[in-house]
Amino acid sequence: MSTTAPPFSTEQQNRAVLRRVLIAGGLGTLLEYFDYASYSYFATTIAMVFFPSEDRTVALLSTFAVFALSFLVRPIGALVWGSLGDRVGRKAILATTIIIMSGSTFLIGFIPAYTVIGVAAPILLLLLRMTQSFSASGEYAGAGTFIAEYAPARRRGLLTSVVTVASAAGFLVASLMATVFYATMSTAFIQSWGWRIPFLIAGPIGLLGLWLRNRLEDTPQFRHVQELEKERRDLDARARAAMSRHTRRAEAIRSIPAMIRMLLVMALNAGAYYLLLSYTPTFLIEQAHMSEADSNLVVTIALVVYLALIPIAAIFSDRIGRKRTLLISSIAFIVLSYPIMSLFAAGGVVLATAVLIVSLIFFAMNDAVFPSFFTEMFGTRSRYLGFALPFNVGALLFGGVAPYIGTWLISKTGNPSSPAFFLILVAVLSLIGLLMSKETARTELVDVQSEVGTRPIPTL
Repeated sequence: MSTTAPPFSTEQQNRAVLRRVLIAGGLGTLLEYFDYASYSYFATTIAMVFFPSEDRTVALLSTFAVFALSFLVRPIGALVWGSLGDRVGRKAILATTIIIMSGSTFLIGFIPAYTVIGVAAPILLLLLRMTQSFSASGEYAGAGTFIAEYAPARRRGLLTSVVTVASAAGFLVASLMATVFYATMSTAFIQSWGWRIPFLIAGPIGLLGLWLRNRLEDTPQFRHVQELEKERRDLDARARAAMSRHTRRAEAIRSIPAMIRMLLVMALNAGAYYLLLSYTPTFLIEQAHMSEADSNLVVTIALVVYLALIPIAAIFSDRIGRKRTLLISSIAFIVLSYPIMSLFAAGGVVLATAVLIVSLIFFAMNDAVFPSFFTEMFGTRSRYLGFALPFNVGALLFGGVAPYIGTWLISKTGNPSSPAFFLILVAVLSLIGLLMSKETARTELVDVQSEVGTRPIPTL
């Protein structure tokens, strides 16, 4: 197998094509995180609709338990979509996942309340959340891989951060909607139909994303690998198929150590994402005694700032390297997590907003960088799976459980700052993974896993 770079240059691609790639790749990610954020930001309402209980904490724990359980299928989805994406192409899988994801999210908006159909209501909620999560498991990694394989090496950090911007935008749109709803609508309307509106919006967004993705070709990197495989015309069909299967299997095996390292790196991203962005409104309502409108206003303001921070952090990683940028983030969370949670608990819209913005400055140095870092760690034949599996296993182990663990720690310790211990743990795990990893910035993507890390890093 030749180790020379593929005979194509993304910089020679038409600007309109690259723009469509960024939009199509980002839209599905926006939809995925809009759904997760809507579930979190309307958690206090969903708890009353699907888990009526005299004990508010029990209702919230039940709501977050459904959120966490839906993540159980994500590793399975990662294996399915990642393997298919490396075999049949990125475009086909991204078109499939967005329609399943948007359809299941859309149907959540029609589930009757517990008072209408009893225990069937939370069961339907769980089933649709699991379907949504299964399809979403191929979305973020697929979008990141898709964009990375179009992006030039010197701008890969910035361009792949589009998926991070899209995920933050999904949280921002959901937060804006929750803020407006709680400020302008009656509690009765929100509990009957208001909470359903964000989920119903997923239908048309999914159709738009499908249309955009069907207009694109598969990535140049993937097409290049397909062309290399077609050169084996002197082999009979059976031998060629066996060799192709053997190559894919060997690639997957060679990528296992990198997947383990990326799983450790993913711990901070998953844990901090769902604790800082999903759980914060509930934390401020329950521990700082803010209103629903004020708690969501805090997150909305911080997310607006965060959207500006993401490309800055991505450019930073293009300049000084992925590993260094990620290390700064991990160390900052080890040192600052307890003070952050203590200040959150102190209450006050201005203080909480300022503290959350400071937290997001350091989190952006992780969140904006890991998509490019992950894609650069794997060869083309294992890149989709190599990204998807640690990303989704990390989301299961450290992300989906974060709101539940935050609520549980406070209930057991009586200490509102105790979720900080979870943040410190995931930051330490991430630091360990980074110390075991190599720098990847400004290197060309490679075809096979054995080539990863063998290319010199050009000077700026």
